[in-house]
Order: sequence, then C-alpha cells, then structure tokens
Amino acid sequence: MSKMSVFFIIFISIFYIVGFAVLGSGISSLHQANAAKDWPKTIASIQDVQFITDNDSDGTTYEVKAKYLYRFQGTTYEGDNISFGYSGSSGRAAHEEIYEKLKHAKKVEVRFNPDKPSQSTLSYGATRSHFIMLAFGTTWLLFVIGFTVLFFFFSQHDTSLLSRLIVLE
Repeated sequence: MSKMSVFFIIFISIFYIVGFAVLGSGISSLHQANAAKDWPKTIASIQDVQFITDNDSDGTTYEVKAKYLYRFQGTTYEGDNISFGYSGSSGRAAHEEIYEKLKHAKKVEVRFNPDKPSQSTLSYGATRSHFIMLAFGTTWLLFVIGFTVLFFFFSQHDTSLLSRLIVLE
C-alpha cells in the first residue's frame, strides 16, 4: 500500500466519522422525539423564556430558551428542553413564533420520561430539524462515498485502454 493510499484512508476516515456522527445524532434525536409522544403528561409552570440572538463570523442564529418546573411523585424537576433536536438556526421567523407562543405562558403541558422523570420536553415528534440533520448526514456520507470511489478509480492503472490500443506500425 502506497503512502498516498495510507494518507487518503486516514484523511477520508475523519469525514466518515463526522458523517456517521451527524446521522447517528439525527436518528437518536428523532427516536427520542417520537418516544416522547407516549410519555406521561403533567403541567409545568414557565419560569423563564428568552429569545437568544447570536452573532458571530458565520452569521446570525436565533434560538428560544425556556425553563419550566414540574412535579412528579412529590419531586419538583426543572426542564429546559423545548423539543428533542431543537436548536438555534438562521431562520428567525420560526424561532419568533415559538417565542411568541411561550413568552406570556404561565402553564404548559410537559411530557416526561417515566423511567427518568428529570428528562422532559414541551413538544414531541419529528420536526424539520430532524429531517435537516438526517438529510445533511446522508448527503455528507454520499459525497464522501463518491469521493472514495473516485480516489479508487484514479489510483488504478487503466490496463483496458492499453490492451485495446492496437499499434499497426
């Protein structure tokens, strides 16, 4: 195996790891979001809701942060999960709608994991965020697979061309 092949394998492995990590995270988040549909519900009191704007060199992202308290079997729990898979993005309007719905709320319905009551969420089920993450992870992996196939073909000697090349004189 040539040094170039070893370097390529190490280099491309990083991209495979990233792709599988993104895809795995998306699948895990989607699984949690769907499982929450069947979790028990209770009433939570909203403690704080904030609309966060983050400006950096990559641009501006928006996100809603919410804190709420709920009780289960005599124990009070604090939650901050709006939905599994929810995170900041550049789509201001979607986050503003969430903020507008929660900013004046005093009480909300919360779903909590019966096996781990400290795990909770205000919303459940598949969302656009899940599909974006799954599409990105899949696209990433398809690109890396394509790049790997190209490297393989470029590193092969084209004997078929030479074998069909007939020199007469």
